[in-house]
Amino acid sequence: MWGHHVQKEIHWNLAVCRVAAINTANEFRGIINLTMGCRDSDAPSDAYLSALYALAYSQLAELIGPVDPDRTVEIGAGLGLARLSDHRWVCSDVSGSDPIALLSLAQALPYRSGSLDALVLKDTWHHIPEIEQFLAEAHRVLRPGGMIGVFDPYWGLLARLVYRLLHQESWNATTPDWSFPSTNPWDSNQALSYLMLIRDRAKFDSTWQSKFTLIEPQAVVGPSYLLSGGVSRRTPISGSMLAALLRWEERRGAWFDHLRFFHVFGMVKR
Repeated sequence: MWGHHVQKEIHWNLAVCRVAAINTANEFRGIINLTMGCRDSDAPSDAYLSALYALAYSQLAELIGPVDPDRTVEIGAGLGLARLSDHRWVCSDVSGSDPIALLSLAQALPYRSGSLDALVLKDTWHHIPEIEQFLAEAHRVLRPGGMIGVFDPYWGLLARLVYRLLHQESWNATTPDWSFPSTNPWDSNQALSYLMLIRDRAKFDSTWQSKFTLIEPQAVVGPSYLLSGGVSRRTPISGSMLAALLRWEERRGAWFDHLRFFHVFGMVKR
């Protein structure tokens, strides 16, 4: 979401990748301000966004477990914000304008078969227009026991309402297909994991259960995301207050899931 750098001239069907290393809190603040289009003095959400990214990447790191960072690729790494949490995975994304760790097709990764420990996708899964091509390629490059770790929009009651009516990206839960047309990197269907793991679960299992073991989704991040300006990118609420709310949300049980906006799930190569 916030970390993606828009490159409208590049077709997302190529699913190519870019990285920019971010090393300090001040750099993070500058990136957030640039993304939100505001100055230091009127960007109240950087503390929250920092906490949100830390939560997302800690969840993903816990999910994939101990890995060799040189054998772990983050697809759609955006501005390389995983590095703020000391995750030194190979970063990849759609632009070649900055220092690049990897420029590659998501469905044609330049790795030997069985050579990678993990693939990490934060807010990237729903931007891949041919997700089954990616899954086939992921199965090729991962070693047995290798993991796909995904952080992506959830399908809770509040999230579905907000994503469908207020969010700038598409939420299409009625399309018959998992694929979607794409002409730029922001093209997406935020309902993609819902389609695959809930609505079309029988199809998903029949196609992929023999190749991957699914680690069932865990919902995270509640209304703090909406209050942060996660839809409008503007909020009068202080980032520290929102970060405290985020911590409170993460201590709630499953009863809170209908108010959550994201989820984390994994696929382990058999």
